[in-house]
Amino acid sequence: MSSIMKKLVFAFNLILISSCSVIPNKEPVRDADLFTLIVLPDTQGYADIRHKETQKHWPGIGDQRSCFLTQTEWIKKNRQKLNIVMVAHVGDITQTEHDEEWKIADTAFKTIDNYVPYILCSGNHDMGYSQKYRKTSHSRKSRFSSYFKPSRFTKNPLYDSHFGSNRNLHFREKGKIENYYLFLKAGGMKFLILTLEFKPRDETLAWANKVVAQYSHYRTIIVTHGYLTTKKGQRTGSDSYSVKGNSGKSIWEKFIRHHKNIFLVLSGHAMENLLTSKGKNGNTVHQVQADYWYWDIPEIKAGSGFLRIMTFRPDKNTIDVQTYSPVVDRFLTRPKSKFSLDYPMQDKKK
Repeated sequence: MSSIMKKLVFAFNLILISSCSVIPNKEPVRDADLFTLIVLPDTQGYADIRHKETQKHWPGIGDQRSCFLTQTEWIKKNRQKLNIVMVAHVGDITQTEHDEEWKIADTAFKTIDNYVPYILCSGNHDMGYSQKYRKTSHSRKSRFSSYFKPSRFTKNPLYDSHFGSNRNLHFREKGKIENYYLFLKAGGMKFLILTLEFKPRDETLAWANKVVAQYSHYRTIIVTHGYLTTKKGQRTGSDSYSVKGNSGKSIWEKFIRHHKNIFLVLSGHAMENLLTSKGKNGNTVHQVQADYWYWDIPEIKAGSGFLRIMTFRPDKNTIDVQTYSPVVDRFLTRPKSKFSLDYPMQDKKK
């Protein structure tokens, strides 16, 4: 082989090696349609600075408000990396429904007010706390709408940019935030997300039925607080709360099972649970429950700061669910903490 030919072969091999070496270092291409819904489970213990109900379970536990703030700061920081399109709080925002506790929640959500849209749900701890009986849900009276006024959302340009100025948020009762819905477009699909009060009244379910039927072409997510049990199935009507309304089982029978476009129900109130049922029209409805504030994590006892990361993957027709704490930087890997839900998303026009 001539010296010229040797030089050409060497140069060719050098180019080939160089071109191959850069391939493994390239960033993997993320599915452009992939998006994330963050679920904030009960934050009541993180706002519990008034009566310190948490200390009844864990004597010596101090101020846990930093957990709440860490959660929303993490959401803000990771909104682009994870393509977070929505945050859903599943209720029990506060512990005893006191002004000081609502101020903590207000501060936490101000962190993401102008960055990530969110929808809130009222829990039993967010209404009618009786100081005399030290009991929640003694009535439906609440400061919820005083700290999270509808105008906080309707006057926020962020919601217009996501949902359209003519149909951003719709509230069942004027000036009240306990029952409302909004629209979301993500991954080429149209979603309706509707939140219900704790133990929703019959008139509330009648309203919800009408809304979901009207927007039957929207993929629908329902957010409500006390829906599943800690073991199996939906909650029945037997409980100790003074307010009257529908149990999880009644919500299913009177509302959810009748609509083919409802595919997901998010709830809190009591630990983890997962239930998949068939609606009246043969549609699959995933019912997912999460509540972590009182879990005994050895390093910090209560205040573990776990939240849910629900990643929608249209290319795989799955919703991948992870449970993560930005407070202790840990994932939970139990079967009800990490799992995937089958959900068809290929037909994005529906």
